[in-house]
Order: sequence, then structure tokens, then C-alpha cells
Amino acid sequence: MQASPEFLTFARWYIQDIDRIAPTLDEMYDFGLRDFRGEERVRLRQFLDRALREASDASLERLWKETDADIYFFTAQGLRAFLAGARDRI
Repeated sequence: MQASPEFLTFARWYIQDIDRIAPTLDEMYDFGLRDFRGEERVRLRQFLDRALREASDASLERLWKETDADIYFFTAQGLRAFLAGARDRI
């Protein structure tokens, strides 16, 4: 599975000090999703849904490592939960 352009854009917002900008998980989701509108938002949700459904833990971790995100997850389950929360927030 290859990362979609929307996924790469979404992940780019997760910078090192995001907890200072967005101290709660919901605020982090809103921060990462704030510029997505219309079809772009739909495509991101579809990509996240497909990735969560089809990608193995290792593949999901590989997808996240392809991004410019500064935040890391200690477990694949943590990453999976974070992405599921973002998908559900869309």
C-alpha cells in the first residue's frame, strides 16, 4: 500500500511540539484536519479506512514512517488507534 497525498499532508501537521498547540487528542485531530475540505476530506477518510482495514501492523508503521510527521508511536496498536480516531473525527 502506498501513502495517498492526503495522508502525507495530514501527517505533516504532527510536529514535534504539537502538544503545546493542541493539548488534547481531539484538538490534535482538529489541528491535523483543519485544512481538509470537500473531496480531499473524503479521500483522506477513505484512505484511512482502507489502511486500517487492509494494512498489517508493519505496513501501517511503514506508511507512517514515509511521512514528515515528527511524532512516533511505540506500538502499532497505538498508531492504529490514533489513525482510527482521526478517521472517526472526519
